[in-house]
Amino acid sequence: MFSRKRKIRMQGRLKRPTYNTQTSSRISNRRASSKFRGIKKFKKLFLTAIILGIIITLIYFFASSGNFTVSEIETEENSIENQLINEQVKSLLKDQIGANLVFVNPSELENKILEHFPAIESIGISKNYPNKIKVSFTKYPLVANVITESNSLKKSYIINSIGLIAQEDLENTRLPYIKIHSDEPINSQLPLIESSKLDYILKATQMFEERFGMRIIEVEYKKIARELHLRTEKEFTIWLDMQQEMDIQFKKLKKALVKLDIYKESLDYIDLRIAGNSGDKIIYKRK
Repeated sequence: MFSRKRKIRMQGRLKRPTYNTQTSSRISNRRASSKFRGIKKFKKLFLTAIILGIIITLIYFFASSGNFTVSEIETEENSIENQLINEQVKSLLKDQIGANLVFVNPSELENKILEHFPAIESIGISKNYPNKIKVSFTKYPLVANVITESNSLKKSYIINSIGLIAQEDLENTRLPYIKIHSDEPINSQLPLIESSKLDYILKATQMFEERFGMRIIEVEYKKIARELHLRTEKEFTIWLDMQQEMDIQFKKLKKALVKLDIYKESLDYIDLRIAGNSGDKIIYKRK
């Protein structure tokens, strides 16, 4: 018998499904990453809760503890001249005695002091644990003696760099003297001399002494006329217009030295206020 060849049907053969390893790997990675982010977020929230709990516990401890109750206001400026203002600052802050030092706001207290004491230029407040508030301040520097004269009264003051009265009925011979004639009452809460005018007076005095090598022994400030009279050690007076630049007026005097010897002449005054056509005109009077 002849053997019969087996026919194999190729068409319609059942194939095993293809397994895509790359797609499966991406799905697994996403699941793992999502799970990791969830754990990380939980740890972060847990840590935040612990920190907040510690902060709340500490605040409660400090608030309820009597160890941080303010019992003293301490000032650093203990010189004799600052004794009065030290006591005034302590009196202003006396409402802080008994407060909890943890909750004291230094910025609020600094602003409060600056509002009440215009003579203070800068201030710093710090907490000195466990129970002290420490105050340090700097006052505006003293710059001049001011002698006020009226028809019935003569008084002396020492003023600071913004023109406020720092001391009354006192004089400091190391400071320049400024004389003012006025019948108006003095208000100690306002500048005796405006700061801009005071700056002009002090600079003019210094400039003359440096340029001409002659000391100014007294200054008269004429507020209404806006004039400045500088009385020199040679007993003559320089008249300045405070509405003009002092430098320009002193340059006129410098040029006039060729003909006018201010170091040897016996002079009553030199008027630098007048502006001539050339800008160099001066008027002077001999004694």
